[in-house]
Amino acid sequence: MIVPALLRLRQLVLPGDSKTALPNSRGSERIRRAALTGGAATLARVVQIGTSLITVPLTLRYLGNERFGLWMTISSVLAMAAFADFGVGNGVLNTVAKAYGRDDVEGIRKAVSSGFAVLNAIAAILLSGFFVIYHFVSWGNFFQVVSPRARAEAGPALAVFAVCFALNISMDVVQRVQLGLQQGYRYGLWQLSGSLLGFTGVLGGIWLHVSLPVLVVAIAGAPILSTGLNAVHFFGFVQPGLRPKLIFVSRDVISQIARLGGLFFVLQLAVAVSFSADNLIIARTMGAVNVPEYSIPQRMFAIVTMMSAMLITPLWPAYGESISRGEIAWVRRTLRISLLTVLAVTSVASATLLLLSRWLIHWWVGSRIHPPFFLLLGLAIWTVLGCCGDAVASFLNGASIIRFQVVVASIFGAGCLAAKIFLIRHYGIVGIPWATIGSYAVLVAVPYSFYIPRILHRMQETAKESHAVPLV
Repeated sequence: MIVPALLRLRQLVLPGDSKTALPNSRGSERIRRAALTGGAATLARVVQIGTSLITVPLTLRYLGNERFGLWMTISSVLAMAAFADFGVGNGVLNTVAKAYGRDDVEGIRKAVSSGFAVLNAIAAILLSGFFVIYHFVSWGNFFQVVSPRARAEAGPALAVFAVCFALNISMDVVQRVQLGLQQGYRYGLWQLSGSLLGFTGVLGGIWLHVSLPVLVVAIAGAPILSTGLNAVHFFGFVQPGLRPKLIFVSRDVISQIARLGGLFFVLQLAVAVSFSADNLIIARTMGAVNVPEYSIPQRMFAIVTMMSAMLITPLWPAYGESISRGEIAWVRRTLRISLLTVLAVTSVASATLLLLSRWLIHWWVGSRIHPPFFLLLGLAIWTVLGCCGDAVASFLNGASIIRFQVVVASIFGAGCLAAKIFLIRHYGIVGIPWATIGSYAVLVAVPYSFYIPRILHRMQETAKESHAVPLV
């Protein structure tokens, strides 16, 4: 009885054979893998959110408003630096997904090894550059912290984050390869273990009364450790044939990844300026002490965004593989269903959080934070818009339609940043989400509504003309 159950579990988890599958079964296989990846990622995120519900109020009380605001601001700076791999990680993901769609094992090997070599070089260069300028900057003045302890810890805490971030870049290839092969559920499970390890480290650090830099090691170092173990397991036991090797490093593949990655880099830069600069703008305009008033409710609504992203992101490589096989009907149907589902689910979730927000915030962090209602309303509306945008972006990324996104995101980034700076000076932190909403509706939603139907029609015609695999 146990053996059949294990065999059924093995059949559920292990990927099917895409070479022999019929178009209809391939579509079902994509959905199954996306569901597995989304489920594992959601479970990992639930654990991460659950641990945050405990650690955020504990660290807020332990660090105080200013040092906690410093922590949040540094985290935001590094979130803005997510593009620092110059888009190579996303270039690897798309290259692997396309090679997988063509059943090109040699192409996957070259993408893995070439991407790994480039990512390690980027990590080493960025980390070296950071430490060259580290001693020439007064980080206490940069983050505008006042207390002697916060000023003393600002630089070391940022340095620890920088080291962790560089290590994450160098090992990011395993996540990208697993996503490209539609096996992202493996990374999700390892991420879950990293969250639990980080949670244990934070509790231990608070109990031992450690400094902010040591606390950063506990929470930022744990995911790095889990990613390293994931790489050892995946390339050592699951897919040893894909293990990065110097012999598979290809100049042509590096050039291909670099061209695609360059476009992703510009896109990520525009997105980072648009979405990740909020805490930094508040800190530079109003002081780091005001950051928690915005960052804590923003983190609450980010729960909805993260959950949506966990379910939508696995469709990215599925779109890429499907387009490579010419199965455009599956792409069209999946995009429509995913967009409508995200709109419905996030609207209900955001409205529920809005109604319960004051009670939840008081339960979470006590009476330290009193965000205005219009700030909460703006965050709720933006959450729905942003999640719908993520659903469309997964399709565009999978289709390697990056130039159009770069143009739209660059215009949006400049307009959004200007609007935020203007509104925060006139209306305080309440203006931040409303600047994002207005800019996004005019500069992103309108051009997308005209472009997406046209590109889908063009793909359909191209698939027919090339006599591709029968459509789903």
